[in-house]
Amino acid sequence: MSVKIIIAFLVTLTIMTGILHAQQKLENFPVLKGAYLGQKPPGLTPELFAPGIISTDAHEGSSGFDKESKHFVFQRIINGKVLTYEIERENNLWTQPKLVPFANMMENGDFVFAPDGKTLFFQSNTPVKGLESDGRISNIWVIVRSKTGWTTPEPLDFTINTKWLDSFASATNDGTLYFFTRKPGGRGKSDLYKSKYSGGKYTEAINLGPQFNSEEHEWDPFIAPDESYLVFCSTKAGGYGSDDFYISFRSKNGDWSKPVNMGDKINSMGSDNRPYVTPDGNYFFFTSTKRGNRDIYWVDAKILLTFKPEK
Repeated sequence: MSVKIIIAFLVTLTIMTGILHAQQKLENFPVLKGAYLGQKPPGLTPELFAPGIISTDAHEGSSGFDKESKHFVFQRIINGKVLTYEIERENNLWTQPKLVPFANMMENGDFVFAPDGKTLFFQSNTPVKGLESDGRISNIWVIVRSKTGWTTPEPLDFTINTKWLDSFASATNDGTLYFFTRKPGGRGKSDLYKSKYSGGKYTEAINLGPQFNSEEHEWDPFIAPDESYLVFCSTKAGGYGSDDFYISFRSKNGDWSKPVNMGDKINSMGSDNRPYVTPDGNYFFFTSTKRGNRDIYWVDAKILLTFKPEK
């Protein structure tokens, strides 16, 4: 047996052992009752979301509630493999987590719910015909939750997806999509783009320009459903950690305010990303490595308004 085969076997064994360990923890899932998994709502100071239940000693990734707070989707990263789970609320009780239908796709990654609470945009490096590449490639896919379950995942068209890494698509009420990509031609290593949805199709994606994009990485944009503000992450100099949250507000005439760092109450010396606001507008969720491993945090969404310019 060759060394490569032995190494591959050991890696697979390690991953499977980690997954089984994680599954055993989920089988001991506690009884949770009420909205937001029965957790006590936070104030203006970020708190761990469901400590020991959702935020654990493992690494957690993206998360999201649907519009009626009857479904919660979250990720747990075990030995480098992303596992995406869904919890359902039945008779006010939350069920044990189960893998979502797209969980076995190649490296299914970050996701964001659309404002309708049913449409979910997620990242995957599952091959897309016509976008073959010799380098690192990952595209944006979409799946919808209906009364009978999830639809079949489909990749977005080539006005969004490229032969490079495309990810973290966040939508407005009218379908405009904000996302980031590492395709050539941008200002930095990762740039923010947007694409309007018209006539059942996405229009050519437009770079958000120097007001938002630097020579470094800009990623994980969350756009308000009414397009009134944009939260995103950046690795540019002047932040608190490896990547920080910034926020910009849109005026009635369509102009955007200068993005401002969201401060050390939100940002940490570690990595802070994967932002979103719950469909009811009440809570701001994000992930952070401020404790060492990556956890999910939540805070009263009123904190966003504290960064809004007076004029």
